[in-house]
Amino acid sequence: MAAGSISSSSFTRRRMNDEQDETPHILCYCGLRATLWTSWKETNPGRRFFHAQNLDLFDIQERGCGFFLWHDPELSERAKGIINDLKRDNKKLQMEISELKKSNMYIESAVDCNVLLEPVNNSVTMKLSDEICSFNRKFRVVIVVFVFTWIVMIWKWLV
Repeated sequence: MAAGSISSSSFTRRRMNDEQDETPHILCYCGLRATLWTSWKETNPGRRFFHAQNLDLFDIQERGCGFFLWHDPELSERAKGIINDLKRDNKKLQMEISELKKSNMYIESAVDCNVLLEPVNNSVTMKLSDEICSFNRKFRVVIVVFVFTWIVMIWKWLV
């Protein structure tokens, strides 16, 4: 849409786009072409206006030649309310998306850790399984030796 824009919470400047080309060439008091901006303040949401190129909207001290002209007619109170409500809803949704992205990154990193640990867990499980099998074999040998020893002792005692 716009080739370039400068934004703040209250104003958006558009330049080098179709909208700028379709607007009349308004000159400020300095004789320069006035720049088209969009107001996003609650009192005039989405309403476009012209101001001098050397006017700094963000610096009270630097006001240039002071040229200012509304491009769009004033919105009704209902339209202003709807736009402001939509802006608030949009901001809430953007914050929710941001939180969900953070949560998703956390879940993905946890899944990645689990995937990375799975081979380690498998090798540990295999080692433990081998140790258990080894202990079971040793236990069977001990039982056999114990039973054989008891049989020998009882046989010697009886004979």
